[in-house]
Amino acid sequence: MRRTLTDPMDDLLDLKGRLYRLLDESFTFAQAESAPSFSPPVDILASGEEVVILVELPGMSRDEVIVEVNGAIVTISGERKPEQGGAYYVRERPAGSFRRSFSLAWELDPDSVSASLDDGLLQVTVRRRDGAREIGVGHEQEGQ
Repeated sequence: MRRTLTDPMDDLLDLKGRLYRLLDESFTFAQAESAPSFSPPVDILASGEEVVILVELPGMSRDEVIVEVNGAIVTISGERKPEQGGAYYVRERPAGSFRRSFSLAWELDPDSVSASLDDGLLQVTVRRRDGAREIGVGHEQEGQ
């Protein structure tokens, strides 16, 4: 019986071809139509008597965003509409509704809320309610 030698490179190229076919068959336009979930990144800063909330919302307008303040809870919600004009082949930019709520350590004054949206950055500023204050933590004295 005669043994035949095969080139290992042929096996690798065959495997590569099978993997590409598998990926092509499993990727559908339906998967491209559904965007990743939408939860915009947020930073919250406490500065003096104010709380500042920064939310990244590129491509959104003021009309698409709602800010609510109730006690110590701030809720930011909105909807980013998907682009129109064709079927998605690749879709990485998220679209759809979002709602983020934050329970803060301070009661907030809902009458002092201001919000601006510039260059895709939402800035919400709200004052802490009168009577709320921060105190420093001191060292315990010995013998007490």
